[in-house]
Amino acid sequence: MPSDDAPVKRLPSIYEESSQYRHWRFSLEKLTAIRKESNEAAVKRVQANFKDEQEISSDTTADNSEERQYLTVNDEQDLCLFFLEQLQTICRHFNFSDVLMATAVMYMKRFYLSNTVMDYHPKDILLTCLFLATKAESEHMSIEQFVKELHLPSTDSVLQLEFTVSQGLKFEFHVHHPYRPAYGLFLDMQSHNLDTTHLEEVYKKVKGKVIQQMLLTDLTLIYQPAQLALAAFKIASRNTAFASQFGKYVAERVPEGKQMTEILDAIESLYNKYKRIDSGEARAIDRRLRLCTNPAKNPNSTLNKKRAAEDDEERQRKKQAHE
Repeated sequence: MPSDDAPVKRLPSIYEESSQYRHWRFSLEKLTAIRKESNEAAVKRVQANFKDEQEISSDTTADNSEERQYLTVNDEQDLCLFFLEQLQTICRHFNFSDVLMATAVMYMKRFYLSNTVMDYHPKDILLTCLFLATKAESEHMSIEQFVKELHLPSTDSVLQLEFTVSQGLKFEFHVHHPYRPAYGLFLDMQSHNLDTTHLEEVYKKVKGKVIQQMLLTDLTLIYQPAQLALAAFKIASRNTAFASQFGKYVAERVPEGKQMTEILDAIESLYNKYKRIDSGEARAIDRRLRLCTNPAKNPNSTLNKKRAAEDDEERQRKKQAHE
């Protein structure tokens, strides 16, 4: 029988038992390495496919390699960021919840950790991520309603990529993000000996600006949602009358002390590095992308048609072998 003095083993939190904690947390250095490796592999693959396209195509212009400039890691990141901003705009326009928006954004960010814009354009992935998020966050609408609301020409652009995106997400659809812990902090601050005169104003900024911008950075792939929520209050409190009250709250309620202060400072530093991508920059990258989009993913390319025909023949052979 254990003694009364035996240390109590801390049970893991719900977040620590989640797939996000196990599979979707990285250091900044690891994220950089993953993206560099993915980009280099994508360039080699697309170069090889353009060579194959030229060999089987009668079009002598198929290999315009002198004009072709393959996208760099930064190019891919900037183009994705532009479309992540568009995704947030769409969610606001259609009054989707903050939780749904955050989930869709995280799906897109996770997808492009193992995929490249040279295979899948962000404007297409954006729509499928948003549709999957409506289901994951119990704000589901039929595909017909979704297409109608967003004025899309057909359901194909969404449904054809649903399995591909799900694979990129490792079929892990639940997302923890800072909105829920931020609300918990908002309630907790009201129950302590603080001057909460400006708290509601700060909380509106936390929800309406700070967390939204955090979602566009790598912060959500590095830090825990509760850490981001606390940092969001710190950032939103800057240069306000509530700043001193926030400091008092952290001193009284956060046991990690110096370690947590360092984490909050690191989050704020990365948050401040956010730079918006304007439409001109995005269009310039997109023009280059048109010349280096993987021909194997282009349904109009000779290579794509050849491989599709080979896949059909293989399926027919397997079907005949089982008859």
